[in-house]
Amino acid sequence: MNIALIAGEGILPVEIAKRLNSIQDSTLIFTLRNDPEALEPYAGKLIRMRTPNLGRGLRELKSFGANKLIMAGRIPKKLIYFMPFLFDGLTRSVLKKSLRDDHSLLGSVVKAFESGGIEVIPYWQILPEFIASQGKLTKREPAPSEFADIECAEKVLRVTLPCSFGQAICVAGGAVVAIEAMEGTDMMIKRAGTLAGRGVVVKMMREDQDLRYDLPTVGTKTLENMHEAGLTCLAVESSRTLILEPEKFFALADKYKIAVWGI
Repeated sequence: MNIALIAGEGILPVEIAKRLNSIQDSTLIFTLRNDPEALEPYAGKLIRMRTPNLGRGLRELKSFGANKLIMAGRIPKKLIYFMPFLFDGLTRSVLKKSLRDDHSLLGSVVKAFESGGIEVIPYWQILPEFIASQGKLTKREPAPSEFADIECAEKVLRVTLPCSFGQAICVAGGAVVAIEAMEGTDMMIKRAGTLAGRGVVVKMMREDQDLRYDLPTVGTKTLENMHEAGLTCLAVESSRTLILEPEKFFALADKYKIAVWGI
């Protein structure tokens, strides 16, 4: 088994690269990051791409002898949706055939790799200890008012998620303060802080979402942003959410008295 990695922004791809480096002799890593040096210690070969290039990706994978692939981390949606003229022919062809939502787009990319003989595997298999469990995850349990807001948020997300937006939402006192769109969870949290300065954050994934990619992820940055925004509770789906750097995460949540709950 030879697993390669496509690494977007964030901590998750670095954690995956570290784990791959510990379980196999050499790892091929593609990245569009502005700080590729963060991945260099864990790469047998590091390829920095300015824009997505499926044609080159498939050629490099076959040349390296990689037969499996993990895709993780954020890739700017502005680049994907609004600058297709920068891509190679195969990438443009794949994107043109997909609907303009994250789920369809990522699914089309996965099919392109699979058509080339590369198996795309879920990153939670590499980091099983990062998967959120059910129920109370921190010293403080959500207050009754926070549980009520979690329930309200779940009802809203059940409607928005099938439309491929709103993976995260902030609710305060039964009112929707902010819902995540193209800007991402962190910017949504900051916006909620500006609008209300209180509330809970709930993060979920659509029912039919492929668990091989785009699994909801939270980390210490999520908590820092919540603390600055005045948000006091975070609820995530158990078995369907990755918690990055779990020890640091839960220590920080307890320090800020942010309740974390596994739905």
